[in-house]
Amino acid sequence: MNPGQERSENTISSLEEKTIQKGISIFSAGDEFEPSVFSSYSIFSKSLSFLDDRPELKVQAFRFADVFPTLRNWKQVADHIRLYFLQTRTELPVVLKFGMRIALSNPVTAFLLSFVTGKMILFFAKFFIVGRNYEQAKKTVYSRYKLGISNTIDILGEAVLSEREAEEYSEKYLSLLEGIANDPILQKLNPGLPNPSANGNVSVKCSALFSQLDPLAFEYSVSVLKERLRPIFKSAVAKNIFVNLDLEQYETKNLILTAGLELFSEPEFSDYPHFGLVIQAYLLTSLQDLEKVITVSGKRKFPLTVRLVKGAYWEFEVVQSKQKGWEAPVFLTKPETDLNYEKCAELLLRSHPRIFPAFATHNVRSMAYALALAEELNIPKKDYEIQMLYGMGDPYKKALRKFGISVREYSPIGEVIPGMAYLVRRLLENSTNEGFLKNIYSKKKDRIQLLEIRKKAAI
Repeated sequence: MNPGQERSENTISSLEEKTIQKGISIFSAGDEFEPSVFSSYSIFSKSLSFLDDRPELKVQAFRFADVFPTLRNWKQVADHIRLYFLQTRTELPVVLKFGMRIALSNPVTAFLLSFVTGKMILFFAKFFIVGRNYEQAKKTVYSRYKLGISNTIDILGEAVLSEREAEEYSEKYLSLLEGIANDPILQKLNPGLPNPSANGNVSVKCSALFSQLDPLAFEYSVSVLKERLRPIFKSAVAKNIFVNLDLEQYETKNLILTAGLELFSEPEFSDYPHFGLVIQAYLLTSLQDLEKVITVSGKRKFPLTVRLVKGAYWEFEVVQSKQKGWEAPVFLTKPETDLNYEKCAELLLRSHPRIFPAFATHNVRSMAYALALAEELNIPKKDYEIQMLYGMGDPYKKALRKFGISVREYSPIGEVIPGMAYLVRRLLENSTNEGFLKNIYSKKKDRIQLLEIRKKAAI
């Protein structure tokens, strides 16, 4: 081993130790904010923990949640309860199966079971969806601001099927910008947040703005998408509101990335400080994409913000690639994705001040690594932030605020029906064996293992 290699390994070892210590600090501080056993959040998490070690029941539960918005009356709800939980093999306890059969055998009790089931799904939805619209979401937004937690508001819904629907979504985004700008209470609370440079923050799903996004018509798709984004950008600039572009499926990633970077570079927008986009670390191309963003950002007057996520469409990408005989565009294991997230985080932090990193994660190891490296590189806390989903990981958020770290929530608004795909993904994240609930409620003796990513990846 030469001296250079030894220094490099010593540096890695030192950073690894700092990461683990930082993670232990986050866990310990988070324990102070653990919800009481009687809180609605505890009831919610205990309900999901029932699905632990019951994979077949979990599949049927989320299938039912996914189809629920299409059911028009209590009879259809009762029929689907029977189909998914009684006629399909699951690990549902015998006593519960017996009770459900009895309830479904009588119209009155079947109605009551269907009614209670619907209320439970809406109960779960409220943990992740801030409100049907901005007007309804206001009180929740205010309460989060008072805790020092900012947000980025997203309108639920994904790829649209018609241009009429796309036009409606464009109008919704413009209306949302208007609502934020004209909210006097929000503007009074805003100065109390960390880094209150913008008057609000909105995330835009580009697939909702154009129904014919097609990588085979690349230039045309980029051109139309830019035209659909311009009115939103112009309104945001006039109102001093941040706009973030979400990336979704891999199929449209390059279209959105190209359209966004070209718009960010146009004279009308190149001097505006409040633009950003998402990079998904589970994609094999994430580091190359980051390099492109950093290059464009370095040429602007103000840095772009990069929300670094791991990605929420892993199952879709793997299944689609198998069906079409393609090589999967994502890392196939979680440890590989976790390690790549850290590589992307390092690239972002070492590109300071040409870029503003926003580390979006509920994984204590991932956030601890970002914080430890930022500290080692002497990057001020005001020059990066941690982002999480509304309804997830409140103990983490409060712990990070205690440490003086800026925290932003991804806060969706909209109806349950278009938001059900989002809701199901969040429920899956909550119930997975490697999800954030396991991180929060893990026994202290297990926490070191959760923080030792490099050993996991080496196995």
